[in-house]
Amino acid sequence: MEHQRYGEVFNFGVLHMEWPTALFILVVFVVTLVLLNLLLLKPLVSTLESRKAVMAGGNERLEDTKNELKNLQAHYEEALKAGQKKNEEAHKKALSEALAEAAQLTDMAKEKSQKVIEQAEVEIANELKSALAEAKDLAGGLAGMIQTKALAS
Repeated sequence: MEHQRYGEVFNFGVLHMEWPTALFILVVFVVTLVLLNLLLLKPLVSTLESRKAVMAGGNERLEDTKNELKNLQAHYEEALKAGQKKNEEAHKKALSEALAEAAQLTDMAKEKSQKVIEQAEVEIANELKSALAEAKDLAGGLAGMIQTKALAS
């Protein structure tokens, strides 16, 4: 028969444990848990929570930046539309001024050409009168020559 030791909790032959040893292991385990909690777990949890707070702040800044970007884009589109409208108005104004100037130049050219035509008509009428007068003189001289020739014969 095997003999039992004082405070023996487990006996597996070669492996056996006494209750003071089990108590010592339990105390070491609890102390280790407390020390790990104080030295490792709490700083780790606080670091993770501070990171979470930083990430939340970063997300807020990101949302603020997105909203600002949307506002700037809307402002840019409004400015672009206003610039296009202003450009269109300037184009229409320039086109109307160019058309008015073209009409004015056309009217001036018509007036000049009308004056040139009137001068040409006056010159043609004067040349016609002088040509008719010269033809009349020539016809009179020719008639006189014919008459002298006809009477002389």
